[in-house]
Amino acid sequence: MSETAPLVWPLLTLAGAATVVAAVLQLRRAWSLPRRSAAANGVGWALMLVGPALALAGDGAWGLAVASLCGMAAAALLLAHAGWTAPRGKGRASDRKAHMLPEKGEPRALGRRLLTFLLTVPLAFAAALLAAVGARALAGMAGWSDADGNAMALLLLPLLWGILAFWLLMLPRRRSQYTLLAFPAAAGLGLIFVGGAL
Repeated sequence: MSETAPLVWPLLTLAGAATVVAAVLQLRRAWSLPRRSAAANGVGWALMLVGPALALAGDGAWGLAVASLCGMAAAALLLAHAGWTAPRGKGRASDRKAHMLPEKGEPRALGRRLLTFLLTVPLAFAAALLAAVGARALAGMAGWSDADGNAMALLLLPLLWGILAFWLLMLPRRRSQYTLLAFPAAAGLGLIFVGGAL
């Protein structure tokens, strides 16, 4: 048992890396189908969860890094192939840069743009901050040391902010955006007051 045990961990990392690559390939296949398939996407995302878990069980953070690099390399190769083989567009490119400037004759909609900025930058940051401090309070209630809780909150803040900003930009209605901001902010505030972090 002791002679074969060291071989198990590298095999788990390799299995995790292979599963992440399979997840990337499956997601690419699912997205290229003529109609959206929840089952095909679900399989891809399930593989994307299983792969890192296997790699993490195999070699910890090192295994997770290896599996992530393999997945990113596979995605980069697929993107390079798609860019190389894509047919050249026949239409004239827009003068607008990343939807920042309106076309001629279009309304500027400065108020709508300013509100989108306010929602995705300062308000999303505030919601992410409340959620991160709430998670820190929850860690304190679970018996974590102050240093571990602070480190987790500092790591969570930019991650949650990025996820919130991305998700806000994907939502078509303002009411959905307000709800998305209110949920983590309210949950974080509740944990802060229950945990006595303030």
